[in-house]
Amino acid sequence: MKISNYLIALSLGTVISFTSCSNDDNSIDELSSKETTLQVANIQFVEKTVIPIYSSLADETMLLLKSLENLENSKTNTNVTSACQLWKKSRQYWEWSEAFLFGAASKYYIDPHIDTWPLDKTALDNLLGNESMMNDIENVVANLNNGLVGFHGLEYIIFREGQPRPASDITEKELRYAIAVAQDLFLSSCRLEAAWAGMGNIADYKAEVIEEAELEPEDNFGDQMRLCGYAGSVWKSITSGSEQIIEGCRTIVDEVGNSKIGKPYTGEDISYIESPHAYNSIQDFEDNIRSVQFVYYGAFGATSPQKGSLSEYIKSVNSTLDKNLRDAIDECVAKIQAMPKPFVLNYKDSKVKDAINACADLDEALAAIQQLIVRE
Repeated sequence: MKISNYLIALSLGTVISFTSCSNDDNSIDELSSKETTLQVANIQFVEKTVIPIYSSLADETMLLLKSLENLENSKTNTNVTSACQLWKKSRQYWEWSEAFLFGAASKYYIDPHIDTWPLDKTALDNLLGNESMMNDIENVVANLNNGLVGFHGLEYIIFREGQPRPASDITEKELRYAIAVAQDLFLSSCRLEAAWAGMGNIADYKAEVIEEAELEPEDNFGDQMRLCGYAGSVWKSITSGSEQIIEGCRTIVDEVGNSKIGKPYTGEDISYIESPHAYNSIQDFEDNIRSVQFVYYGAFGATSPQKGSLSEYIKSVNSTLDKNLRDAIDECVAKIQAMPKPFVLNYKDSKVKDAINACADLDEALAAIQQLIVRE
């Protein structure tokens, strides 16, 4: 199948050079079967996985912000519970995105800004006691240390021991801080969507938030991934784009196994427990592996390989490696689900080691796929 020059130009919205940078230096009309298939998979990765997840993340963080504003107006346990539910829902979309932290999340430092843990409790107490900073918290929050903002700053305010915190325990200052953090989280989520979909392809109210903050993305990573191997893309070949996608999956699998689960289990760092106040750690781990599943299967929410997916391509080349990876994903999810909850109270359990081993097996299966893509 040949890709129309006209359609590719339309996808960029600009005039570009169509000189190929692919491995064998073919022209646009001379793509190999492999390149043609991988190009489709790369485009599908952008349009059916990345953009839908980031779009929903922005939608949900907006609702989370509104729930905290409602809580400020009416401090009831019901409103705290609503905020906690929306935190978990927003959190899930973020965790589903962690297989593709390359691109905008990395370049604009959004990942460390909104998802650093543990919370710096001493710094938070100092912030809440600083009248000058609290009076300007909406402007201050963007420049706070990463351990003070994002999901885990909000988590500490509204959760205690896995349950919604009593409304009467939440101070007015804490609520002002939480609302400012939620505004910043919503802005960051909008930037992620815009950096992959393009400013012209997001809702007007999201674009307005970005423009007001003067934080319009410099790049369109969606177009760059669609046009791997062509002038202007950071990925110099179609194959390198696909390799990057798999590398993103390997990065999060390694982090889950060796850091998120491994550091507490081995005693290297028992404070390195994600989402400890919400008792959401194990759900976070599972959602990270689901992120890999969605990427490999070719669509957000996919439970089986979709037409045009990386899985479909790998199966056509080496069905054994494809099955190995699909089985490794399932096994990793199962071992994570088998860990006793909450993780913060059970991180030394023997089943935790099983989950670490399953992550290592999944990384090995991904490495084999990565090597196949490069050499085939």
